[in-house]
Amino acid sequence: MRPARPAIAALAALAGVLALGCPKTAPDRAGGADGGAAPHGGAAPSASASGDGGAAAAASGGGGAEDVEPVYPIEANAPALPLAEKLCNALTTLPEKRRAECCNAKPSIVITAECTRQLSAALRHDALALEEKDVDACIAAFDKTLEGCDWVGPFPPGPPAACQGIFKGKLAAGQRCRSSLECTGDLRCKDLGPTSPGRCAPAGSSEATSCGGTVDSLATYTRQNDVDKRHPECKDRCIKHKCQKPVDEGGACLISADCQEGMQCLPAAGPLQKNGQPPRKCVAGKAPSKEGEACPGDVCEGTLQCIRGKCTNKKAGGEACTDDFECRGGCLRDGGASGKGTCGPRCDIR
Repeated sequence: MRPARPAIAALAALAGVLALGCPKTAPDRAGGADGGAAPHGGAAPSASASGDGGAAAAASGGGGAEDVEPVYPIEANAPALPLAEKLCNALTTLPEKRRAECCNAKPSIVITAECTRQLSAALRHDALALEEKDVDACIAAFDKTLEGCDWVGPFPPGPPAACQGIFKGKLAAGQRCRSSLECTGDLRCKDLGPTSPGRCAPAGSSEATSCGGTVDSLATYTRQNDVDKRHPECKDRCIKHKCQKPVDEGGACLISADCQEGMQCLPAAGPLQKNGQPPRKCVAGKAPSKEGEACPGDVCEGTLQCIRGKCTNKKAGGEACTDDFECRGGCLRDGGASGKGTCGPRCDIR
């Protein structure tokens, strides 16, 4: 399984923030019809009403009516909250600082300020809750993950399990939201965009419900990598950007996540597809592959990963390798014709 690259996702969310100041021809925001300024629930409360992570911005001069604002509007005089600063610094500044120390280089640009601003807004307006003990547990676990320098490379480790699911949403179904993290339980912030709020709602169950296109900037900045599991878009599966029931045994599939629980999407007999690959079908009775076993369905036991067609753990520094995907950090090649190398920190690539 190819590792995710959270930095790319963060930059995608950041694009919404950079939209500030762009011209916009839209209805007056005062009534909240465009999802910009009015608090949750629609009509007429004051700018300080709880449950809206950006309502007060309209009252504090957050830009003219012709400006496009990020989903959490700029509140010029609103202070950053210490708890938000503490968490965002650990999630964004800490790994870059550690990498710079390992590589004897200057730290690169980080997104700590925007993470802090958005999280402070959500906390300030009582849209979600965050406890100090959970932040401390997250920081301690991430600090351990970043020990040493073996992890430095193109696929650095993301925050561990202790950092996931630490936000408790306070907004009920139907209330205006700026992140799925603000919604209570497993509700999802539907119709959310980088510049427009959505509303908390249950997971979709109809094929008429589209999925897979949400930009949740707060979840990205706070590196909540399991937000789609905790706040699912679909009751069953998101397949080809539509909420659908999982594929039954013998049905065509693209990946194992398309299939019924416990099944795997495996190559099947039949003519090659347009991409030159054999067709794939959902197969029951195939257990997750163990360490060293082939993983045709990209499903491995426990924390093992499917790398070069076999289930294995990432290799530590000093172990032999042929490419970066095998290593915790990167594969340092010796320059010979064999292409072989040794796992270790790669500072020349991100």
